[in-house]
Amino acid sequence: MLCMSVRKVTLDSGEYYHIYNRGVDKRVIFQDVEDSQYFLDRLCDFNSTEVVGGVYMQNFNKYKELRSKASKLVEIVSYCLLPNHYHILLKANTDEGVSKFMHRVGTGYSKYFNKKYQRSGALFQGKFQATHISMNDTLPFMSVYVNLNYRHHKIDPEKNIVKTSFFEYIEKYNSNICNFEEVKSIVNGVGGIEEYKAYAKIQSLYFKERKEALKIKLPD
Repeated sequence: MLCMSVRKVTLDSGEYYHIYNRGVDKRVIFQDVEDSQYFLDRLCDFNSTEVVGGVYMQNFNKYKELRSKASKLVEIVSYCLLPNHYHILLKANTDEGVSKFMHRVGTGYSKYFNKKYQRSGALFQGKFQATHISMNDTLPFMSVYVNLNYRHHKIDPEKNIVKTSFFEYIEKYNSNICNFEEVKSIVNGVGGIEEYKAYAKIQSLYFKERKEALKIKLPD
C-alpha cells in the first residue's frame, strides 16, 4: 500500500513530473515478464478520471471504449521499469490526477504482487517520489534520463527485466502507453527519430559521467 502523506512538491494540472519509487529494502518488484507487463497494463487501465465499475472492472476490454483521452488523469511521456524500481515522466491533467493515478497503480500492483508471491505488507518504499519539471524545453533531456535509465545502472536488458518507452520513441512513434502527441513533440523537438537517438546517446553518456565523476547522486 502507498503512504498518502503530505509531500513537498505540489502536483498541479498541466505540469510535468518525474515520478519514481523502488521496492521496500531495495527488493526486486518485477521478478518476471508477467510482473512488468501487469504493471504496464495498469498504467493504461487505471488512467481514468472515472472508475468504471471499480479498478478491477477496468481491466476488462469491454470497458476500454468508455475511456477517452479527455478523461485521462495523466499523460504518460516516458517510462522505465527496472528489477527493483521504476521511473515515469508524466503530465498532470487535473490537480489530483497524479496522486490518484499513482495510488491506483501502486495499490493495484501491490495486491497483485503479494497474492502471486504469497507475501504481505508494503511493497514500495513509502510514497512515490515526485520532481517537478519546470521548463518544457527540459522534457527531451528528462525523457532520455527515464528512457535509458537501465544504462545508468549498467543493467543488461538481455539478462534482466527491463521495460522502457525508448522503443516507443524510435519505432515510428508506435506508442501504446505514452501519449502519441507528447512523444512526437519531444522527438521532433530535437529534429526527428535519428536525431533523437543521437541526442539520447550523448545525454546518456553525460548522465554516467555526472554520476560517476562528479559523485552527484541521481534518483535511483
